[in-house]
Amino acid sequence: MKFKSYSLGGSSIVNKLLIIIGFAFSLMACEWGDEIKSIAQPNADDFAVLATDTVTIQLSTIAADSVMTNRPSRMLFGAFKDPYFGKVRTMNFFQPTAESGVSIAQEAVYDSLILSLQFDNKFSYGDTTKPLNLSVYRLLTDIMDKSSYWNHNTTSYDPTVIGKATIVPRPFTTPLLKVRLSDAIGKQVFEMAKSNQLTSSTDWLNVVKGLVVMPGAADNGAVIGFKSGNDSTSVQLHYHTPSVSEFKKDSTIFKVMESYNHITADPTGTQLAKLPANRRIALPSTQSGNMAFMQAGTGIMMRVDLPYLKNFKYTKYTAINKAYLRVRPLRASISDYLRVPPVLYLYRIDKNNQFYTDANGSPQAVQVLGGQGGVFSTYRKDLVNNDEYYEFDISSFATEIMVSESNDIGGFVIRSGTFNTQSSFRDAGTDYSMNVNRLVVGDQYNANRGVELKLFYTEVKPK
Repeated sequence: MKFKSYSLGGSSIVNKLLIIIGFAFSLMACEWGDEIKSIAQPNADDFAVLATDTVTIQLSTIAADSVMTNRPSRMLFGAFKDPYFGKVRTMNFFQPTAESGVSIAQEAVYDSLILSLQFDNKFSYGDTTKPLNLSVYRLLTDIMDKSSYWNHNTTSYDPTVIGKATIVPRPFTTPLLKVRLSDAIGKQVFEMAKSNQLTSSTDWLNVVKGLVVMPGAADNGAVIGFKSGNDSTSVQLHYHTPSVSEFKKDSTIFKVMESYNHITADPTGTQLAKLPANRRIALPSTQSGNMAFMQAGTGIMMRVDLPYLKNFKYTKYTAINKAYLRVRPLRASISDYLRVPPVLYLYRIDKNNQFYTDANGSPQAVQVLGGQGGVFSTYRKDLVNNDEYYEFDISSFATEIMVSESNDIGGFVIRSGTFNTQSSFRDAGTDYSMNVNRLVVGDQYNANRGVELKLFYTEVKPK
């Protein structure tokens, strides 16, 4: 870092600034109970601590190429129409598999083939009072043929429905959803097991390569989460063995070993219809109704830039102390069904909308001042002032702008989830890839202004 010294009479402005900045950092480094023995106190008449909330904030929207969604712990089924994001539609492609050979006694009698789904009582998004029409189809190819899947991927399937259910979802009170599948398939599998033709998982896959559960084309209710793995979702072959002394029921379980979520949004008729397919090109909020957008699952992210904050570095005798970004969701976009994310995170991004990465190749978060982790904010409700917002301490980002010799340090994006630092596919297995929550924010020109930067800075008075 290079400093220029301005000497006014016998007083050095830079010295005063350094005293102020040093004093601030020394306080930050202290813990309760530390004894401060000697600090040179600056003359209060030599400086002033000021605040401003008029800094220009530019918002825009970008679309990720795709979001990796295979091997989720939450399967998503459902659809709803969103006034800002269009028709949101989710389905899950999965492969139930026999872990070993299946053998059934000759005297056994077939009962049913059941798809058993366990509700994820921690997740639903949309209006759960409306019916959800689910249809089950048989896949034509093995999803294990590929090692990775993304939110826009699909797998070919037979258009013949092999199971149907219409429900009014109650994910918080109902543990299971059971769908009866085709008896023709069930009896085929049953007879093969009785004749010892299901000796391995390959024999099963020759009959059922996989399944997909889809919402109805006209559904407009909610996206519902179901648990995946740990025996929570399975295909169950039920049968019984009659005898003189008892009536014995039994079943064979085919566990879900692989799956992926298909998550899309058709923005036709909304502002997001203008969103460029090329991630390198952002959609400015001034071209999208003075709004910017974020949605998990589909990879839509909100970009924030502070283009004129760097002008502070050219203002003599000034040092930034703290910078707080307050983000208010557009009130009209929130309802009991379409909730805002509980937590938001900030990640650094360059002018081409590519993430800055750390030494491990992970996307770099905007850091808390002092390097104590990434910046995030929970959703806050101020009942006294009737205000609801997120607030981020971006002091480190503002300070970097001030000390950087480059005028281009990029901006940052707002997301509703963190990245997976243990995988080269950064969205794999994250809540962001198993969610459809979203955020709409008005820019500084919107009648419902949604962004504000509160900047505290010190100005030394020249003599």
